[in-house]
Amino acid sequence: MKISWLLFDADNTILDFSSASKASFLQSFEDFRLECNDRIYALYKDINSKVWSEFEQGEITAIELRRKRFEVLFKSIDILGIDPSEFSNSFLNNLVQKSESYSGVSDLLSSLRKKYKISLVTNGLKEVQRPRLERLNLTKYFDSIIVSDEIGVAKPDQKFFDHTFQSIKNPPPKSEVMIIGDNPISDIQGGKDYGIRTCWVSNDSTNESSSISDFTIRNVNELSSLLDTN
Repeated sequence: MKISWLLFDADNTILDFSSASKASFLQSFEDFRLECNDRIYALYKDINSKVWSEFEQGEITAIELRRKRFEVLFKSIDILGIDPSEFSNSFLNNLVQKSESYSGVSDLLSSLRKKYKISLVTNGLKEVQRPRLERLNLTKYFDSIIVSDEIGVAKPDQKFFDHTFQSIKNPPPKSEVMIIGDNPISDIQGGKDYGIRTCWVSNDSTNESSSISDFTIRNVNELSSLLDTN
């Protein structure tokens, strides 16, 4: 298997989004002097997942996403007098500050960039993704960074991948490209539909979708061994 270009998803692939999201959510509730508990956060995660799915399918815009997930949450738990857009701004600011990469990611990217072109491909929001990468000193490892909110289209839309291929000079053939990500739909199915190789980062979870990846690893640090043996 010849691979020359690696496309990395960001959240829960190289960045520990789950931990950062919860910490940021709790911090924002504290900032607005609201009480929070595990039930409320679990409800938010369910709402957030559904709203992001709507966004990835092109049913709502990124601007609508920012507000809707908190608007729906506040209605569900009877929070009045808090502007969902203002709360969203607080949450996103906290997310920049509380995000961390997984252990070993910097060393992994530093090693891989000696042999491969590397790009970041994320369905994130523009006020979060690049500032996080800068704060964590990860920007330098990527040949290109594609953020859905900046280009107006998200994975798994094929236009997202078209833009990705236009982001570097002389991109290799699709057979030499692999996407590495945790989302079976946006990363794996999106990559398969575009004709590139796929590597699912399971984070010890079960793939309940119908999208089967070419490769599966438990965490991103297993990628080096995978590439060395294939």
